[in-house]
Amino acid sequence: MGRGEVLAALVVAFAAVVSCSGPRGGVLQQAPAPEFNYITEEQLESAMWQLAFGVERLQTIFGSRQPMKQSQRAEVIGILDQMIVAADELGPSGISSNHPRITHNLGRFREKLEIARDSASMNPPRYYLVGNLSGTCLACHGSQ
Repeated sequence: MGRGEVLAALVVAFAAVVSCSGPRGGVLQQAPAPEFNYITEEQLESAMWQLAFGVERLQTIFGSRQPMKQSQRAEVIGILDQMIVAADELGPSGISSNHPRITHNLGRFREKLEIARDSASMNPPRYYLVGNLSGTCLACHGSQ
């Protein structure tokens, strides 16, 4: 191998090393993959049925024309707690999933559940946000 060929090989090797190095001379690292939450169809169906059951129970309680009893207030808070657990089964907020609607809406829905629960826990209780939960469901499911 002649001097020209050796020089050309060195230039190519140097160019390869330089092109792979970062701004401070180190080798570039591959960026970590973004977090992703894979939700199985079974998880999705289970959580959605639990949420639907909770909304139905709340509508039954609020559908009666009778004044709210203390035991019903505790039941409402318990239902909201169960709905929060069901929403948690769909994964953490703000992390992409294989269900774009859930990725986009889960954080806000969970926040509405928590605010509704906190409002129902106040003295005196405020149930306005509890009554709006079925409308929150329709925001995603109304077009289906």
